[in-house]
Amino acid sequence: MQLDVMTPGNVAGHSVLRADLAIGGRQLVVISGIACPGWKVDDDDEAQRQECRVLLREPADDLETATVHVGLASIGNDDTAWVFATDMARVEVDPTTEELVLVVNLALMGDVSTLNRFSYQVVLTTVKVVAEISGTISWPKVFFAPSAPGPSGVSGVFTIQANVRHSTGLEPVTPGQVVDVTVDDGGDCHARYRITEPPKNKDLLVTVAQRGLAAPGVDNIEFGPTSPGGDETRLTNAHPVDSDVNFVAVAFEDPH
Repeated sequence: MQLDVMTPGNVAGHSVLRADLAIGGRQLVVISGIACPGWKVDDDDEAQRQECRVLLREPADDLETATVHVGLASIGNDDTAWVFATDMARVEVDPTTEELVLVVNLALMGDVSTLNRFSYQVVLTTVKVVAEISGTISWPKVFFAPSAPGPSGVSGVFTIQANVRHSTGLEPVTPGQVVDVTVDDGGDCHARYRITEPPKNKDLLVTVAQRGLAAPGVDNIEFGPTSPGGDETRLTNAHPVDSDVNFVAVAFEDPH
């Protein structure tokens, strides 16, 4: 069976407490609540077993250590042939959502017996790993001359976005911003951008849209990666930063 802390009636009193340990970006995270499986059996001959999965909705990418405690261990009586037990508890990572899941193995036996609820407490230590994407957006000065040095000179010109790639399309997740603008001796402009805290362990596509670039005889100006696939990235705890996602202006001439 599966319970979700976000679904009413599945879990009662779910809470998350966080405390900064002030050591290498570590946090102590305490997750607690009461799971409500409401599991019923009618069998006084053999113990029935069931795995209960509680979706905690806590990201797993920063996890360092985890300990688990559940409130009910085992209650039974040989004379009346009934058993209520939580045999084992552990924390796993959901491969689809990459969130933590509390897994508890339940056992139940008896004549019309119900295991309604059990309490849980998960204690985690996490290490904050800051993710970042950065790169350069380049274009000829003839297309657009920055109005002033620095980011204010291109205010409102660029829309930078990190998107999660799905089979059905792109999902915008984290916007970026220009942090520096330079013009080289050859007349080319370069805007350095940064996207802070995009999601890790996701296939990302960075897009750059523009408003204000124009040139005679040019119908449209777009920005594409400087190399094939150069706008794609995937960040992890082991590789949290990609600083070479660069874009260049591509002009499409007006055939008329």
